[in-house]
Amino acid sequence: MSRALFRPFAITLLSLGLAATAAAQTQDTDIRPNADQLTADDIKTVFSDADMEGAYNFGRNGKAQSFYREIHNPDGTLTYEEDGIVEPGRWFIRKDALCFMYPSNRLAGGCFRVYRIKNCYYFYSTTRRQTATENNEAYWTARAVKRGERAGCERAIS
Repeated sequence: MSRALFRPFAITLLSLGLAATAAAQTQDTDIRPNADQLTADDIKTVFSDADMEGAYNFGRNGKAQSFYREIHNPDGTLTYEEDGIVEPGRWFIRKDALCFMYPSNRLAGGCFRVYRIKNCYYFYSTTRRQTATENNEAYWTARAVKRGERAGCERAIS
């Protein structure tokens, strides 16, 4: 659809109260009931030699506030890039969680349970105890897809 044709269509949707972001995911959305939790073997398969693009800090409108790129090398090293700053680091697996360590004080690192919906990967910090119901709290800390793939999950990543 051309931009000229789309603009009146979008205005009509907005005037009907069907905003395009109405179905957008926020970090308050618990995706786990519709997702598969990755095991250590799954994590190794997905992230070894993977170039991932992701986002953090999703607002109530489902729009991310910051974006990153992470290149996971098979030897456990990685390159992290955010806002034009590039940092080296290490990735490893501990008890079905994907973990990161960085020599820089700028990045905290940590371990994350990884869930998948289609080709989207959601990261839940292991510092929060995994419970069946975690109502009214932010759930996942970040979401990513392999670079070059079109995200097959709810809108929230650009």
